[in-house]
Amino acid sequence: MGERYEVEKVFHDRKAQAVQKDFLYSCGILLKADSYAYKLLEPLEGKVVLDLGCGSGHHSVVFAKRGAHVYAIDLSPEMVRKAREFAEKEGVAGRITILEMNAEALEFPNETFDIVFGHSILHHLDLEAARVGIYRVLKKGGKGIFLEPLGHNVFINIFRKITPHRRTPTEKPLLMEDILFFAEPFSSVCHREFFFLALCALPLLALPRKKLFEKTFSCLSKLDELLLAWCPNLGRWAWVTVVEVVK
Repeated sequence: MGERYEVEKVFHDRKAQAVQKDFLYSCGILLKADSYAYKLLEPLEGKVVLDLGCGSGHHSVVFAKRGAHVYAIDLSPEMVRKAREFAEKEGVAGRITILEMNAEALEFPNETFDIVFGHSILHHLDLEAARVGIYRVLKKGGKGIFLEPLGHNVFINIFRKITPHRRTPTEKPLLMEDILFFAEPFSSVCHREFFFLALCALPLLALPRKKLFEKTFSCLSKLDELLLAWCPNLGRWAWVTVVEVVK
């Protein structure tokens, strides 16, 4: 774990220090999946939430503004610094406790949280260690909500191979069997997938004008909603999944 931990830490420290934002995420293409995940969290008023792998603190701030008391953790000192600055800027620092912490070794008492939230974090972790810790810190009846990339689609895997700078060499997009393994200790699990046909827009990222990519991705995402509702089994070849587990 030590070597993998250091690789992840260095990568995310550098990402935190980068001046230019990652276009693929800054343009809001995950909005549909994010919105669905947020709906699963409601109501947040008065809830105690753990934001696992909080990054620069975007989700933590949203939760705090909706009435939750948030504990946010990240292994990267630079991400922790940015998250604290962002919470101060947004006026919710009093509702967010931001800590440098390993998500595979949670330093919280048993049954602390109503909700554990993670955005693109589980695929960086050892799933066995992660599920043990998350299950332990959740209250009885508490929920875990996680948005994660999937690893079944050959074309998105090719894209990942030709863009290694975008990710750590130690991360592993989830397979459906990984979701079931992670969910084993919990009383229930459900998941919903997003962005299947929308993946066809990825080659447009090579063009200098990003507007064409954004419009194409948006149109295909709307078709995906209909297609995946009609045939959910196609979801295994989608880009991301939102997983909900209940203790």
